[in-house]
Amino acid sequence: MNLSESVHEAILTLLELGILLGSLGVVALANVVHSAFLPGLVFTRISLSYIVLNADFVAAAQSLVYVGAINVLIVSAVTVTDEPTSSNSPTNWSTGHFITLGACTGLSSLLTIMINSTKWSNICFINRSKILVGETPGNNVQELGYQLLTTFLVPFELLSILLLVALIGAITLARNEEVTTMNEGSVSSSRNNSSFF
Repeated sequence: MNLSESVHEAILTLLELGILLGSLGVVALANVVHSAFLPGLVFTRISLSYIVLNADFVAAAQSLVYVGAINVLIVSAVTVTDEPTSSNSPTNWSTGHFITLGACTGLSSLLTIMINSTKWSNICFINRSKILVGETPGNNVQELGYQLLTTFLVPFELLSILLLVALIGAITLARNEEVTTMNEGSVSSSRNNSSFF
């Protein structure tokens, strides 16, 4: 998009505000159904920000993979759950919650400092000399693939491992809750049988 700089920054600010509010809503809302639909808003806003930044291929991949697949998976997983938690249920804050909050805040601060201290002019996909000579730069998708498999290979693989660990952790937590629920059900059924006799 060829927009003036002030319009460009205003659009990105609105998109970033929507991403922030949607992300906070996912975490803060007690109703599981509402929390399941909000990532769709966040993923859509992220893909719109890619469009504003002239990364059309990444925006299309974001829309197809995250909005079209991941969010549908989350919503269908929520529809299988028993009952959504009501919005007036109290949240019990324990020491683990505060430790997690501190760790997430520290990680977020570290990432913000690293992003602000990085010299982004040194990291670019298009060689500036090609533009000065008058040659046309290469295909953005090919350049993106080349950069992902050369310069950014280690962070790309670490991110995939992180996502795999998060998926295994989510499955483990879900199984533990299911086992706990089944154990409580068997205890209550045995009590009912003993009281019946």
